Amino acid sequence: MPRPLAAAAGALCALLAACGGGGGGGNAAGGCADAREKRFVLNTAREWYLFDDQLPAAIDTADYATASDLLEALTAAARADGKDRDFSYLTTRAADDAILQSGRFVGFGFRSRIDGDRLWLTDVYEGSPAFEGGLARGVEITAIDAGEGFVPVAALLADDPGLDAAFGPATEGVSRGVRFVQPGGGIVEAVFTKRNVEITPLAQGGPAVLALPANPAVPVGYLALRTFITTAEEPLRAAYADFRAQGIEYFIVDLRYNGGGLVSIAELIGDLNGAARDDADVYLEMRFNARKAPGNDVVRRFRPQGESVAPVRIAFITTGLTASASEIVINSLAPWVEVAIVGDDTLGKPVGQSAFDLSGCDLRLRLIAFQFTNADGLGGYYEGLAATLPYACRAEDDLTQAPGDPQEGSTAEALRWLGTGACTEVLAADRSLAKSRAGLRIPHGRKPTAAQVYLPGLY
Repeated sequence: MPRPLAAAAGALCALLAACGGGGGGGNAAGGCADAREKRFVLNTAREWYLFDDQLPAAIDTADYATASDLLEALTAAARADGKDRDFSYLTTRAADDAILQSGRFVGFGFRSRIDGDRLWLTDVYEGSPAFEGGLARGVEITAIDAGEGFVPVAALLADDPGLDAAFGPATEGVSRGVRFVQPGGGIVEAVFTKRNVEITPLAQGGPAVLALPANPAVPVGYLALRTFITTAEEPLRAAYADFRAQGIEYFIVDLRYNGGGLVSIAELIGDLNGAARDDADVYLEMRFNARKAPGNDVVRRFRPQGESVAPVRIAFITTGLTASASEIVINSLAPWVEVAIVGDDTLGKPVGQSAFDLSGCDLRLRLIAFQFTNADGLGGYYEGLAATLPYACRAEDDLTQAPGDPQEGSTAEALRWLGTGACTEVLAADRSLAKSRAGLRIPHGRKPTAAQVYLPGLY
């Protein structure tokens, strides 16, 4: 289980950083009345919400049909300010723990993005129905059959912009016909059925050793982390042990679709890059609202591990989906190591949630309860990290190549920056995925599942 950093009466508070986006799915188990759920949400928010000064001065829970409706009203002011962009949400403990502890969810096993009226796959999880059926990064899905024949994606998007109905609920046994174009140009039709999928935390191919283009004798350690979950610890340690054994000092950490997860894994990555640090050096600080501070504030210092390396430079590949725990790592290492982001600006989520469970019910409230700063006191990057860093390089997320391929757009630019310390093109601070490309968006249902909160575009 993640290390608990704070607790409230009747609630377990496991702190994590989640992705931006909509609320979590799931309802409380039987016997948990709406009135009780609403009281729980209101009381917890009044005590723990980071932006407690923006809560309504008076609110009648009877005016809201559900706890989710109430939570939306409570967070409206902070949401309007761009501080809580649906980062607070309700889910179930079972669903939340499944994704954070073991990377398990029910689905087809792919992530996607919409470019105009076209749907492209950005990642496919090994061992999933999607993987076994021939789907892969760079595949375009052109039509979906939900039981009444194939309908073009462009037509579906007009009425179902999140493709929720098109792909169906996150329930085992749900099947859909899919027509897709393979990267080589062949058109295929296949039926896919949802089942339990387990995410491999490090992307297919695992860590790799690349070479600096300017000096091929200099090795570069590369790894792509999909999500910050408990099962990431062992492969991360193994990767860094190998990098250390090879004396590697230049790194690419690929976080292009990583929407966050457990703070404990973000702390581990800091430690694994902290061989030159000691326990006096601050990695991050977590600060709560005035009511809870300073008793619950946390100063986390580096704890070098046996696998730790001492980087000279780290290039982080990012997009507008790079959020939360991913941003914590970049921001927290910036005072100590020369870092750059390469790709697009990050989402902008310098805050994290505590988890509060309603006793006797499978209802979990993920509530923004704390903010992050680094050793220099820098936080508040709600518009993304590009404006806070000395190096931010624009690059394309090239779906025709695998992440980590030296020919892939973002990987190639990361290698160039590592070798030269200069960007081919500077990334403007407002070039996030959500802001910079008209028509490009991520399928986002009205009520995402717990897994979709951390992994936008997941089905």
